[in-house]
Amino acid sequence: MAGSQRSVLFLSSNARQRYTEDILVALAQPPGALVRMRYQARHVAPALRRWVADRSVVGRSCVVAFVADRQSGSPFLLPVRHALVADAECAAGVCVFRLRMGDYTDLDDYPVTEDELRAEGHRYLDQLIALNDGQFYLATGCFPSRSMANDGMHSGPARWAGAAGRLAQHPTFRDSYFIRIDEPVLDRGGPVPFDEQGRLLLSDRRAVRLKVWFRTHGSVEGDERRLSCVTDGAHLRISFEDFCDIGSPYDAVEFWLQPSPVGFDALTRVTVAHGREGEHPEISAGFPVVVRRSRSRLLTRVTLSALGAFMIGLPAIVGADSPLLVRVLFAIVGTALLSVSTIAIVRGGS
Repeated sequence: MAGSQRSVLFLSSNARQRYTEDILVALAQPPGALVRMRYQARHVAPALRRWVADRSVVGRSCVVAFVADRQSGSPFLLPVRHALVADAECAAGVCVFRLRMGDYTDLDDYPVTEDELRAEGHRYLDQLIALNDGQFYLATGCFPSRSMANDGMHSGPARWAGAAGRLAQHPTFRDSYFIRIDEPVLDRGGPVPFDEQGRLLLSDRRAVRLKVWFRTHGSVEGDERRLSCVTDGAHLRISFEDFCDIGSPYDAVEFWLQPSPVGFDALTRVTVAHGREGEHPEISAGFPVVVRRSRSRLLTRVTLSALGAFMIGLPAIVGADSPLLVRVLFAIVGTALLSVSTIAIVRGGS
């Protein structure tokens, strides 16, 4: 028998193209990145609106799911991603939730074919409406726990592919391309986590690898599509090519992000987009990036500058009685240190 749980269910439909894109973006974003879900207040359960008002909703676990054909006798519903509520607010009749993406849902025991998925969706919606006193809400804190529990296992491409394959059973996504952005990884190091605001924090001149998976269940013959990675080109740029022409139904491509040397912390953004060349992207996912001035490089510059200035002034300190050759060497070394701090450290890599 289905029970309720103190987390939140967020549903997105195919009523508008924007809602459909929300599901594709939720599937695409890397763990830790934020996704924004918007609802008219009348589509949010009253209890959930109270949680928003007293801020108790922040930090709650949640599930993002796709729902369609609710008015028909065979509705479609599929949970796709676990998340945490990072922030929420209601104003002017609109509720906005910012969700921090987590693992993909475990759908190993979930139906696979369209008919089975619709039968399961019908049962689930009946239980969902019953738990909400006969009302249907797109966002609610009272929902059946069927296939919604987070098992805490790290979800890789397999679970993403499972969710994408089941979504493709619905006509809305039958010819869609699904993308998945892996957690960014330093070129010489481990993953780079996102901060509390969903921003990626990078140090200048530390390259980052961004691996992007894509797949479709439709035909790819004669369908020219492109996967691109876009930055501002100033504070953050792409090494080598910033796009990949897609010619297969399933593959992965790696983009290298190269932060530029900066004199101050800079805010930029990475956007991964997919679509036909020259047309509006079918899906566009990304996240803000803060390129921070290297503290170690700044300390090195200050140290070398101070040491160079001291070496240049040292001949005056030791006086004219010291050998001329020693005074000249002090001045040469000091000039060299100032040159290294000014040219090699400040301008290097720009």
